[in-house]
Amino acid sequence: MRAETHTEVYRPFLGELKRHPNRALTLAWSGIRVGFRKKLPALMLFTIPAISTVVTGFIVQVKFEAESGTLGGVVTEMTGMATPDQAQVMGMLLSNQLGEVEGLILNLLAQIQFFVVLAMGWYGSGLIAEDKKLRANLLYFARPITRWTYVLGKLGTAAFWGACAVVIPVTIVCSVAVFTSPDWSFLTERWDTILKIEAYALLWVLVHGVLVLTISSLCDRRNYALAGLFGFYFLTTIGSEAMAELLDGTGWRLMSIPRNFERISDALFARSSYGIDWALEASLWALGGLLAVCIAILARQTKKMEVGA
Repeated sequence: MRAETHTEVYRPFLGELKRHPNRALTLAWSGIRVGFRKKLPALMLFTIPAISTVVTGFIVQVKFEAESGTLGGVVTEMTGMATPDQAQVMGMLLSNQLGEVEGLILNLLAQIQFFVVLAMGWYGSGLIAEDKKLRANLLYFARPITRWTYVLGKLGTAAFWGACAVVIPVTIVCSVAVFTSPDWSFLTERWDTILKIEAYALLWVLVHGVLVLTISSLCDRRNYALAGLFGFYFLTTIGSEAMAELLDGTGWRLMSIPRNFERISDALFARSSYGIDWALEASLWALGGLLAVCIAILARQTKKMEVGA
């Protein structure tokens, strides 16, 4: 028997090696691709935000058409029961009934922001916990990858699913408002509102992304991390409300993440919808302290994983 080498299976590498590849994006995209394989959870988690987005976008379009008189003309042509002037008055009354566009978008945020917790909890709870369980850190940290690159990659995966639940819906509705407003008035006159809404949604995703990764780093199973996330939310949200009622002190509500975001929302959009009476700085310090604790825990846990490698 004579040994042969089949050289046709060897192909020269014609590409170009990157000296500083963006490994965090590579890690994030890897986690996103794994998440796309789970179709049923995506259907359950994102159906309601999608429906709410479509309904809110339709209402925003109707409002701007009612303001501009387009809707009144359509009603007159279809029914023939109202004069153009009457249709215009009907359109303005309908517009007043629907309220401000900012209020419609903020109501959408209030309806779907809890789905950020569900989506990031479902897809993000196992990002670090499963790596610890499977000892995948032996593979990650045996390569030229830093702890913070690893954390940023995992945060990118969790943030993607959070963005699908809240950032993309409000962006779609804001786009509808821009394109249907007369002479692009929503963009030219209220562009700062768009930036505030996007910043608020991104901050919500960031805080919950860091929280989900922190809890995941403390567990070695995905189910434990998911239970820990909802346990944390139960204790800090419902528990803080109960303590505030029992002890008659609003300071306990600073433990609640949703309550702090409600205070930030009131400050950003000059509203008092939630009746919160503490200073904005108190909520910023509360959220900042939570992020600082989470980052410290992540640093410690990933250090242990790196040393274990």
